[in-house]
Amino acid sequence: MADNSWVFGLRHQARCLTGVTASTEKSKFLVGTVGTKNNVVCLLDFDEEKSEIIPTLFDHPNEIWDIVSCPSDESLFFTCHSPVGADPSEKKATLWKQDIDNTSLKQVTTLKPSGIFKVLWDPTEEQQDASRIIALGHSNIYLSTMNDGTEKQQATIKVLSNEEEDPWLQNAAWNPHNKESIITTAGRDLAGWDLRSGKNEFNRKMAHQSTIRAVDCNANKPYHVATGGDDAKVRIWDVRQLGEPVMMVEGHTHWIWSVAFNKFHDQLLLTSGSDTVVNLHNVVSVSSASYLGHSSDSSNNSTSSCRSSQSNDNDSSNNKSGSDSHGNNSDGQQDDNYWNSHKPTDGLICTYDQHEDSVYSVAWSPADTWTFASLSYAGRVVISQVPMTEKFKILGV
Repeated sequence: MADNSWVFGLRHQARCLTGVTASTEKSKFLVGTVGTKNNVVCLLDFDEEKSEIIPTLFDHPNEIWDIVSCPSDESLFFTCHSPVGADPSEKKATLWKQDIDNTSLKQVTTLKPSGIFKVLWDPTEEQQDASRIIALGHSNIYLSTMNDGTEKQQATIKVLSNEEEDPWLQNAAWNPHNKESIITTAGRDLAGWDLRSGKNEFNRKMAHQSTIRAVDCNANKPYHVATGGDDAKVRIWDVRQLGEPVMMVEGHTHWIWSVAFNKFHDQLLLTSGSDTVVNLHNVVSVSSASYLGHSSDSSNNSTSSCRSSQSNDNDSSNNKSGSDSHGNNSDGQQDDNYWNSHKPTDGLICTYDQHEDSVYSVAWSPADTWTFASLSYAGRVVISQVPMTEKFKILGV
């Protein structure tokens, strides 16, 4: 278990969670519920100083299957929703605006296509009045421009052929290094698409042994993508060389529903699954931090819970006899033994086990590098932080 965690419980079951991207001063998260009635969007405002989570509830007419916040205006967000028990082809995507004073939602617009299960905002644009979005159907990618709340469709990419055995799209991530590229998962396949031409950039068949449900791009290292599947495996890929993954990350025992790179310290990777746990991994050897020479000498997949600070203390005792408590030798420089025992290494940092049901989503806080939230189907939201010992290792203090 982690050093610090805060728990908030919703009355309804829930499957989707997102960070409020435009809130850079406070850690805020949005959650959508999937109850049989009285569904809500819940805005959670986390105040670390007061050690409390402040909720604001907004009534929502349908079950909410996905939610995403506008990158430039924290009052705007999309939900993908459908009536209770409806066919998946009836899912719609609606843009809402929060009215905090009246705790109500104003419907701005509903996208034209039906069967939308996910919406993505262009990660490279920060304009409030005009931005590009992608709406994902199970066989199509719809590219549109939002201008003052009005949708203008730009292009439609048909992802699947007419063959009946083709699997539906499961998930997608907009490439943060190329705004004209999107990464998708369908069945066990990982693929990339050019939004201008509509053509396939790459296609890795059988990237997992079972359905791939989670995907995320490393915002600091181009071409690197993490995927998680029903085979309980997380794999990190370099899409330029898709023969084998550059790293296999283990630690789950059931389906993986969510993976998320830390946007600032991309050696930190969050994963969650149906085994009710959230795992925080260090993947420094395949991160942008590896060039510093502080990467792991080998990729060790740990299966233990939090690495204890006691092991660091024991390792420190192996320093040269001429070293002080900070590993400085007689010349005032830190010797190699000290650094080797305190540097970040590949492996499982910590397992967070406060959930009792499938953990469908994890999200890093846009306002605090070291804070993240996780959501389980029971409606429990847990806000946690990276252990202090690992934080100090990354910062080199």
